[in-house]
Amino acid sequence: MTTPPAGMTERSVVDRTLRILGVFDRENRNLTLSGISRRSGLPVATVHRIVTKLHGWGALEKCADGTYRIGLRLWETATLAPHTALTETAQPHLVGLHKQTSAAVTLAVRDGADSVCLSLISNDAHRTAYRSDVGSRTPLPDTAAGLVLLAHTGENSGRQVRAALPRTHPSRGAADGAALQSRLAKIRREGCAVVVAPSSRGGSVAAPVCGGQGTVIAAVAVTVPARPLPVMQLLPQVRATAEAVSRSMRIDGGRMAEVGA
Repeated sequence: MTTPPAGMTERSVVDRTLRILGVFDRENRNLTLSGISRRSGLPVATVHRIVTKLHGWGALEKCADGTYRIGLRLWETATLAPHTALTETAQPHLVGLHKQTSAAVTLAVRDGADSVCLSLISNDAHRTAYRSDVGSRTPLPDTAAGLVLLAHTGENSGRQVRAALPRTHPSRGAADGAALQSRLAKIRREGCAVVVAPSSRGGSVAAPVCGGQGTVIAAVAVTVPARPLPVMQLLPQVRATAEAVSRSMRIDGGRMAEVGA
């Protein structure tokens, strides 16, 4: 039997390890070995071998009931990501916006065809006004923050993202391309995005956060349920907060270079 090249074996182990880590999500925080095997498509013996290594390093933790969950060591490593600097810098401004508006405040960045929530501040324990949570992914066109991020994506990558949306998120369909293009052009002109809930004064409004070169690196948004005043009334505060975060990031030039990389 021919022995595979060492490089191929190493890639195979890395791929399998990443597949195992990738099976954990917000709905599957704790998994048994058989559950990991089923979701990853890997044999139980392979899962057991790799999970044992991950557990030994601290990437996975073993619970009293025998299930596994993401470990503290992996979280510690993740805090080294440059977006942690963005979140830390933005947080005081987000708290201030929440105090001003009593609305759910989010900070989001783009990753491919999704927006990823980096921070959420809300008093709404039942989450009736929003769908996001820290670390959650949402298709870019589905939220005001996502629309801001999509509108300010570079032309080449923007076309790629819009083309990928029907494939990565089939529910988006492929028929709303022209309407989306028109909406994104309006967002670029006006410097904000507004999503109004049907038959309601509630909704969401977002504005861009810019880095040192004027590149949009994130979006600040507020989301409210039905309220006496239209959601557009919150736009000045959202813009002011996004601009304050942008200024803070530009002042902190070293960490800004990392985020914008």
